[in-house]
Amino acid sequence: MGLVSGQGMDPYRAVVELITRVAEAPAHVDGRLVTMSDLLIELLDSPTGLMVHGAPDGYEVRALGHGATHDAQSRLSEELRITAGPDPLLDTFRSGDLTPTTAGRAYGGQEAWQASAKCLGSIDIWGIDQVAALPVRSGEQFVAFLVGRRGADYSDADLDRLRTVQPAVAGLVSMLEPHDLPRSSLHIAQLTARELQVLRLLADGHKASATGHRAGCSQRTVHRHLSNIYDKLDVGDRLSAVVRAQEIGLLEHTPSLVRHG
Repeated sequence: MGLVSGQGMDPYRAVVELITRVAEAPAHVDGRLVTMSDLLIELLDSPTGLMVHGAPDGYEVRALGHGATHDAQSRLSEELRITAGPDPLLDTFRSGDLTPTTAGRAYGGQEAWQASAKCLGSIDIWGIDQVAALPVRSGEQFVAFLVGRRGADYSDADLDRLRTVQPAVAGLVSMLEPHDLPRSSLHIAQLTARELQVLRLLADGHKASATGHRAGCSQRTVHRHLSNIYDKLDVGDRLSAVVRAQEIGLLEHTPSLVRHG
């Protein structure tokens, strides 16, 4: 029997059913994560469920349960994406905030969220334009379950439902080790703010010494940032890094590549 959604939901029943379903799920990590995700999907009457797991250089996305459609999986398989700048939704979990929220609220309103690249990507891949997030572990290796749908943003009552089951979900996830998690559908690598600054200076043709002066760091640190940039963009030289950054939209302007002192 499914959960009672809406205002008539019994929070105790939701927690009991969560634990019961997970206990009865196949005895492996994938089956239990799918069970948790499917319950959250049902709880908020949403078609899509994802799990996001933080990594040192970004985060990984796993499509679970009803969210793991064949079409979405085929479009995500083996894909690597690079983004720059802050992520208003996920960065709060990385910094230690475990408050359930929505993308619209995290971005400061629907207008900002709907105009963001993340929202446009969600529409393109998942067919959703609203996301509710249930964080269950904070820090660099944060864990958050996301549910999504198309239409109006999730309500305060929806977030209350997530808060109801949050302790139980967090307790179940705490039993998992990162290396036990199923293979990710999509890896998102993020450039840090300093790496992005160095990349922009690089694109403008500045040498390491001038880049260090403008960025307020040593040449050695500049070279370390460049090494990280090359690794994340999967390139081996400055020109390739700039071209790759242009292709994926990390540079807002056309680089000059004119050498400056």
